[in-house]
Amino acid sequence: MRWWEPRDGWLTRARRGGAYQRFVDRTDDVMLGLSVVFVVVLVWPVLDRNLSASAREWFHWADVTIWGIFVVEYLTRFVLAPERGRFVRDHLPDLVVVLIPPLRGLRIVAVLPRLLGLVSMVGRLSRQSLAVRTGTYTAILAIGVLFAGAVTVYGAERDNPDANIRTFPDALWWAMTTMTTVGYGDRFPVTAQGRAMAAVLMLAGIAILGIVTASIAAWFIGQFTAVASAVEEEVDRDTEMLSAVRELSQRLERLESRLDDVVGQVDDTRHAEKGRTGTEPALTRDDLGI
Repeated sequence: MRWWEPRDGWLTRARRGGAYQRFVDRTDDVMLGLSVVFVVVLVWPVLDRNLSASAREWFHWADVTIWGIFVVEYLTRFVLAPERGRFVRDHLPDLVVVLIPPLRGLRIVAVLPRLLGLVSMVGRLSRQSLAVRTGTYTAILAIGVLFAGAVTVYGAERDNPDANIRTFPDALWWAMTTMTTVGYGDRFPVTAQGRAMAAVLMLAGIAILGIVTASIAAWFIGQFTAVASAVEEEVDRDTEMLSAVRELSQRLERLESRLDDVVGQVDDTRHAEKGRTGTEPALTRDDLGI
């Protein structure tokens, strides 16, 4: 218990009363919209080299304002969270946005998890299978990281006299070869920020490739499991049918055995009657046991 948090104080009561979830429910859509605007504000000044000074000033203050809103929102959730340590671990991208405002590329990457929420809402991915959701999220994450890396490197390299990445298409090409771990080598960063982003892209590429490989493997396993289940059901049906045929065969054998016994008794009766009378009696229903 902290000194500013008395026993059963208002903050404790708010946490127990679900204040955190209510705050998230009320602000989630707003923060999602701000995330979209945030990406535009971060990217536009980098890609548009002919932007006027007044427009750049406007984008700067828009960036600062949105960043301040993210800070306030993060701190509010942190205070209201029932388990603060777990909250920090589960929201590391939000912490990156708050703590490193100068690193434009990492902020774009960090805001991607929020944008995935927009994709889920629009595409109704929550109704799809796990494989479809994983594939869609992975593809969007890969494109977002690729774009963020290209924007960051382009902004860091374009004004450096020793740089060989001077256009945004060059930056995209470099980001693609780096993220796929191909390392073509015709384009490479020379600035510290560009090389830091290269390291991030390499690690992200390896991680995303692992996710893609695992998703493909999971899909194949799912297909094989479905086929195996269908075969197992067919075998179960055949086993049940075979059991029924076996049971019917046993009943027929018992009937044949009983019929043989009845026929034998009838023959014995007829022979005995013939010995007494000299004539063979006619068969009756009682003789056949029916």
